[in-house]
Amino acid sequence: MPAPLILTFVSTVAFAVQLMIFAYLYQSHRLRFFQYLLLAWGAYTLCKGLKLVDVLVVGVDHPSFVTGLTTIVAVGLTLAAAFAHRWNYHVRARDVAIGTALAVGLTLAGDAGDDAQRAVDIVLGGIQMATGLLFWPSQAQIPRFRGERLLAAFLTLWGLHRVATQFVSTVPGSTGYLVVHAVFILLYFLSTFAVIIMVLERARSDSERLHARLREAERLATAGELAAGMAHEIRNPLAAILNATALLTDETELTAEERASTLAALRTETRRLNRILSDFLQFARPQEARRSPGDIREVVQHVGSLIRGDRSRAGRVDVRVAVDPAVPRFAFDRDQVIQVLWNVALNAVEAMHGRGRLSLEVNRQNGDVALSVSDTGTGIAKESLPHVFEPFYTGKPNGSGLGLTIAERIVGAHGGRIEIDSEVGRGTRVTLLFPLQAA
Repeated sequence: MPAPLILTFVSTVAFAVQLMIFAYLYQSHRLRFFQYLLLAWGAYTLCKGLKLVDVLVVGVDHPSFVTGLTTIVAVGLTLAAAFAHRWNYHVRARDVAIGTALAVGLTLAGDAGDDAQRAVDIVLGGIQMATGLLFWPSQAQIPRFRGERLLAAFLTLWGLHRVATQFVSTVPGSTGYLVVHAVFILLYFLSTFAVIIMVLERARSDSERLHARLREAERLATAGELAAGMAHEIRNPLAAILNATALLTDETELTAEERASTLAALRTETRRLNRILSDFLQFARPQEARRSPGDIREVVQHVGSLIRGDRSRAGRVDVRVAVDPAVPRFAFDRDQVIQVLWNVALNAVEAMHGRGRLSLEVNRQNGDVALSVSDTGTGIAKESLPHVFEPFYTGKPNGSGLGLTIAERIVGAHGGRIEIDSEVGRGTRVTLLFPLQAA
């Protein structure tokens, strides 16, 4: 088999493989310019296959009308891809009609003789160079994508190669012929490589923009939920305060005992309203964790002492503290961890209605320090567990619903997490996990 025919066969197979790669990528990266490049690469592959048909079936050495037309269509589709990339151009039916007429005209002109065919190839080379320039990123283009300059350079060199070969006479099968064909295959492969980089980069950029929009939508939705939750939580204490002030305005109908009771209710609801607002401000504007090496035993012992000293809420609670001596010192924000542990422990006390056993334990769990708070309270229903960290979700009549939300955020800022294991009627175990590696 002659060397030119072998080269044509090998390049046809190589083009077909690259076309299949493009087709596979296009399934998940449906960019308009990539669609036109996929069609262009398909036309180039078809052109190579038609050259084999011309030689093996038709028995002619020069390209047939259909082969020449396919080559021009491939160049035109590449130009359309450049337009689509630069100006978001979309091929319309009118453009297809005009492009087909021009392609047929150029093909017929090329059939007029060798000089005419050379002129057509020079025109096609000029179009390819213009295509390369269009793919080159402009100064005003934002964002820019990796692969653009590569593709622009390779397409421009491809066009220069097409033009240059019209002024170089090579005998089929000669060394010069093999060099010219090898350069063409190399530029085609490099262009394919640049297209793949560019498509993946654009897809990544589009994905990042989409995720940014989703995050913004989630942020707005969360803000709406927080506003609705705040309005709901504030309404009840405000209503109680309003009723109390209404009663106090008419002093003649109140006994001294009723007046004292009304004032006590007013103070209670005011403190409740202040607690809700304080929790919300802490949730909305969390402080950055200021971690420094410390002994977690001191924190747990301190919180245990606070619970024992709160006789009004934990007067009949048996507080037990157990700390594994093997737990090393690590970096954490002492004030924030005390706040989290106090809130979780206080939730446990309230779940036991001031009577039961509260256990504060510290041990190592794989690469983490585990602070566990266990109670013998009422427990949490299985269907409620997925919602306990949601803002304003609470099972307590006077709770703000932000305690565990804030706790989760603080523990997360330390690189840790919170795990909850609960059984209705048996109690709840809340485990705060702090990674030692973050120390």
